[in-house]
Amino acid sequence: MRKILDVAYGKDEQQRLDLYLQDFTAPLIFYVHGGGWWRGDKRKDQPVYSALLKSGFSVASINYRLSDEKNRFPAQIDDSRSALSFLLASDYTFDKDRIGLFGSSSGAYITVKLSIENGFPVVSWSGQFDFQGFLSTHTAIKGRKMDDNPDPDKGSRALSYYKWILEQLFNNDFSNIGRATLQHQVKKGAGPLFLVNSAAELAP
Repeated sequence: MRKILDVAYGKDEQQRLDLYLQDFTAPLIFYVHGGGWWRGDKRKDQPVYSALLKSGFSVASINYRLSDEKNRFPAQIDDSRSALSFLLASDYTFDKDRIGLFGSSSGAYITVKLSIENGFPVVSWSGQFDFQGFLSTHTAIKGRKMDDNPDPDKGSRALSYYKWILEQLFNNDFSNIGRATLQHQVKKGAGPLFLVNSAAELAP
């Protein structure tokens, strides 16, 4: 296995990816990490990569511009799309006809979005997609970061944190939130989709 770290696919210092390539032409898993859009790193899920490598896949794990005042939605999707295009045009050794997408949490949203656009099969791990539905049914909840919320109820804290994520991701401008809600975008040609969510978290 060949490991190639911090490959630049763009000019920003966050636009980097890591490659874990088999010694043969293997199918590639394009992995996008989670972290609420505002934190996380391409090396945070090493046990996942190890399992995929043991199963005969090569892996590309990417960083993208994390959400802040300079990088609002959809910068994170733009970066992930650019990283995927970069790999497809590259000379790295993997099977370009057998690519799967895999994302967790915010990364799941991103990979499902790319699958809708390009038809790649995708695994979504703990993704949330119904931004519009969540906001319309949680109008009374105040958005707060999890660590800043004294509410002892874990469920209420999670809902408040998710609203805070959306507020900072969209800079409190929800005028186009419907366009960012993925079930409104599914179309013919979207890739096969496997959704994994637990009953203890926000459903898609």
